[in-house]
Amino acid sequence: MKLSAKLPLGRVHVEHLLERAIDSVGQIAMHEAGALDNHLLALRERWAVARKARGVGELLRDQIDLLPATRLRLAEDHELRLKLWRGLARRFNNAA
Repeated sequence: MKLSAKLPLGRVHVEHLLERAIDSVGQIAMHEAGALDNHLLALRERWAVARKARGVGELLRDQIDLLPATRLRLAEDHELRLKLWRGLARRFNNAA
């Protein structure tokens, strides 16, 4: 058993943990808000491209052409999301 597990948490320590939690959750919320904005921009781009299509074939080709950028954006969002959540978990694991 860790020595820190045997010691009761003091008020100052609890306040510090709460500050860290609020900071981390705020960072996660900001990331999610940015990710939603990026999804909305991508949707607008897809809609604009779709309106310009002169036929079903062109519509499909243009939408398929946008897939690599979509996959990259989603992968980057997911990677940053995992990093933020792991950072939050690490903060609490180190504090315990």
